[in-house]
Amino acid sequence: MLVSLTIQDFAIVEYASFTPGKGLNILTGETGAGKSLIIDAISALLGHRIGRDYVRKDSSKAVIEAVFDDIGSVVPKEMIEEFGIEVEDDTLILLREISKDGRSIVRINGRVMPVSVLKTIGSYLVDIHGQHDQQTIFDSSKHLGILDDYTGDAIDPHIAAFSAKLNEYREILNLRKQYESDPEKSRQMQDLLSYQIKEIEDGAFQEGEEEELVEKLKILKQEEKRRFHLSFVLGALSTDDSASPLSALQTASEHLEALCQIDPSYSENAQQLHSLVMDLEGLQDSLGSLDALGSDSYDEVEARLEKLRSCTVKYGGSVAAMNEFLESAKNRLEMLREGDTKIKQLNTERSRIEKELIALADKIHDIRVEAGKRLSADIVAEVRFLGLSNATFDVSFTKRPKERFFSKTGYDEVEFLFSANKGEDLKPLSKTASGGEAARIMLAIKTILARADATPVLIFDEVDSGISGEAAKAVSQSMKKLSKFHQVFCVTHMGQIAAAADQHFFISKDQSGERTKTNIAELGDSGRIMEVARLLSGNSSDEQSQRLAKKLIQERK
Repeated sequence: MLVSLTIQDFAIVEYASFTPGKGLNILTGETGAGKSLIIDAISALLGHRIGRDYVRKDSSKAVIEAVFDDIGSVVPKEMIEEFGIEVEDDTLILLREISKDGRSIVRINGRVMPVSVLKTIGSYLVDIHGQHDQQTIFDSSKHLGILDDYTGDAIDPHIAAFSAKLNEYREILNLRKQYESDPEKSRQMQDLLSYQIKEIEDGAFQEGEEEELVEKLKILKQEEKRRFHLSFVLGALSTDDSASPLSALQTASEHLEALCQIDPSYSENAQQLHSLVMDLEGLQDSLGSLDALGSDSYDEVEARLEKLRSCTVKYGGSVAAMNEFLESAKNRLEMLREGDTKIKQLNTERSRIEKELIALADKIHDIRVEAGKRLSADIVAEVRFLGLSNATFDVSFTKRPKERFFSKTGYDEVEFLFSANKGEDLKPLSKTASGGEAARIMLAIKTILARADATPVLIFDEVDSGISGEAAKAVSQSMKKLSKFHQVFCVTHMGQIAAAADQHFFISKDQSGERTKTNIAELGDSGRIMEVARLLSGNSSDEQSQRLAKKLIQERK
């Protein structure tokens, strides 16, 4: 429910704050004091369009803030999670700022959100109805939902079964559409799919292989550098090449040995050169043992990496996506090859499911027709109780056109028909009901659907327009019924309705200074009596009016 509402610098409202209670909250006040501005502020807080002209003169922005509790039972948890809203103590704090330049800032529990999110969440929290409210009652597309809400649990399992069967039906249609194609296009598609499947299967790429190939290329590049330097060193130390430096040193060593035979003084030199040759030969053997290079060549690895990257670009961007594409391509190719046989099977399946759908839709239709009769009787009784003594009401059913025969709730299209006067034909509600009549029909529907309606806060703006005192009494009784299941707000100018308040707020204008201000004050017992007396007779000091006001307040408790 709405725990508190604060309005700042909104039109002539400089600052106003009030804390409504459970049950029926009545708002009354002087003409022009700003009763409608309170509704406009709440409407803005629910994400509805609001102009910068609502920002109070000489102020930079208007601010509206509301606190709602017990939101877990009305706002879907998955929606709260989707929008990333952090909720504590099952409470939502909605705030909207409207700046002078027309920009709007929305915060939900302190987090900045788009206005669209505010509108989405607000629709679960508050429902506003007024004399000119046409959002629901005049919109025939909403009538089916109203009827199903009234029908309740009796229809829910049938709609669920129909919806599940409809999903099967749509899957069959989608499959058939995939099989149905031009023969030449089918052949071309089969060729393309066969090529794609072969290319992917020939590659046999594994997840993580790209990283392995990149790492292997780095290693091979280092190996090539090693091979280059090593080959030069091994060439210099080769004993097979007579032109190598080592071969020359071996020959020199042999000649120095021969020289020792002639002149022993060269013996030490001969020994040194012989040792050097032996060391170089040992170095050659040592270096030669490092020449065990890998079996994969750099070019082969590079070619496979390029092929892998080419395929992933073509088929999804990763090996996993490419494998998914492969499975899809195989299934698609199989479907195309099956061709006419599969289409015949699908047509048979479609006919079977279509019959089941019609049977389920017929059952839903029958339930709705019976519910429509009860709803019509209930609404007629309620609107007559609310002062429309000659009103008649009916629920009209038509089947959707064949090209869009099945919707997710069946084949029914529903429209409410209404006549306010005796002897007049029933016509679509949007073409017959005046603003005041529509408001009372909405009130009747809300009263009847009170137990099924999950919206915690209902606001009625001057639904008493154009009704008599007796009708006003009936309206107040309907408001009381609603307030047992919802937190109800009603802006009224009739004492008979105001007397039913659980909490009564008086809206007044303060013109004592240079600027007009709007004030909101909760009335105590004596204040309520005087205000109801004012509404009844125009004079809050009239003793007879006060006695009548006190009596009405006692009767409405």
